[in-house]
Amino acid sequence: MNAFAQSKAETEILNLSLDKFRWKTEGKIDLVEDLFDDELVFIHITGHTTSKKEWIGQMKSGSFVYDKIELKEHSSKIYGNTAVLVEKAKFSVNGGSVYKLVYTEIYTKKNEKWKLINIHIPH
Repeated sequence: MNAFAQSKAETEILNLSLDKFRWKTEGKIDLVEDLFDDELVFIHITGHTTSKKEWIGQMKSGSFVYDKIELKEHSSKIYGNTAVLVEKAKFSVNGGSVYKLVYTEIYTKKNEKWKLINIHIPH
């Protein structure tokens, strides 16, 4: 991948992550669900692991609601059809809980479409 293509793909992944934040806070869970790969693994700050089905279920049921997400820092790196995104953000959830997190997301390109395959929030 040349430098221009690399930069374009990195920008695309960063914009996709921002879209994901907007979709979560606007309750557009169907768009989030489409972004998540069926084999998504979400490792929470507690070390608990959640699948796509479990996490989407919690968002759809309203047991986990994203009120506001503020991106503070971000960087991405593309390795062929894989993108690694590291971000720092402040999450306001469930009507008052606030989390300041640094986390990693891994995306892969399937059928020319980026899919989120892993979220890891270290504790």
